[in-house]
Amino acid sequence: MPSRPVEAEGVLFRGQVLAAGTPELMKRPNGVTILTLPIGTSEPVTCLFYTSPIDAGAAARGLLEAILDDVTVERVRATDVKSFTGSPAMYLEADYSRGTAPAVQPGRIKVMVHADPVLPKSCFHNELGYARTFLDVTESIATGLTSTAPEQPVAPYYSDVQVMRVGEVPLGFQYTALFGSKAGGSILEVSTTTVRPGAPGQQLQFQDTNITEQADTSGVLVAKSYSKRVNDTVAANVRLRRQQDGGYGVEGQVGAKDAKAQLGGELIGEVGLAARLREGLLKGQDGALEAMLWVPPADASAPTKVVVRPRAEAGARAATMELGPMSVKVELDAHGFPQRMEIPSGSATVVQERLSQTGEP
Repeated sequence: MPSRPVEAEGVLFRGQVLAAGTPELMKRPNGVTILTLPIGTSEPVTCLFYTSPIDAGAAARGLLEAILDDVTVERVRATDVKSFTGSPAMYLEADYSRGTAPAVQPGRIKVMVHADPVLPKSCFHNELGYARTFLDVTESIATGLTSTAPEQPVAPYYSDVQVMRVGEVPLGFQYTALFGSKAGGSILEVSTTTVRPGAPGQQLQFQDTNITEQADTSGVLVAKSYSKRVNDTVAANVRLRRQQDGGYGVEGQVGAKDAKAQLGGELIGEVGLAARLREGLLKGQDGALEAMLWVPPADASAPTKVVVRPRAEAGARAATMELGPMSVKVELDAHGFPQRMEIPSGSATVVQERLSQTGEP
């Protein structure tokens, strides 16, 4: 397919995309823009462009529910995670059936959700086959279109995309972005999306988590927020803030319970932990590094002790990270940030590793 221009008055993006015919644009009253691309088959590739950043799991779930509301969904699964323009794109497939025996008709919808902070979008193709075509077209959309909005979000000075998988099966991604703080220090934003495969009502689960950390110039926490949504249920929304006496106050909800606590002592953030690893383990220090972090999934009402021990037999940057009762194998980059982790999950091991990096932390 040739590259075709995409541009229209009132639409805040433009560029070139692959298409077999003329791309069509339509803007909804809610600000969402719909791009339709003919690809030479019976169904086009259709994309929705959003006006604000998205949670990839919620966007994928909402899209599938809207399209597949009159069929029987057999199975939904993530099929791939890619990095386009330094931000994560998750691919999914949903198998479904329509009608009753003996006239049951199978179908498959392919979905791509690009959680790009500048130009967030989701695309779908509701037709059997053409998987390679869908990949090529959506890559051209993710990389060939740029925002023309008069106000652009502040770009991080460092970001990375990491894929999560069990064996060769992708589960989701983690996107990390690091910004400078006007008060000095750093602001770290981490968003994670995972998909547990299955049919609705049979363990199908979309999970989105978002973390924002503010740390001072020494890496000590000033404030942190943590939110988690499972399908359409808010499972956690809790915040920590440093107080004048040097301690911390915690408030929010975890599950159906209120979380409120006063924590004493110094807590460090992920940036502070990376700095300490860089100055210790990565310079050949033999002893273990111990630090106190606030890890809401482990315990929102108390600090979590983290112990990092070198794993010299696996390489100079290999370590074991103990977070309470859990032990994680970690490979660090030159700055002390994890670039690969092996995380136990029941009888399986979730591998999380870096796909791309932009800038330096």
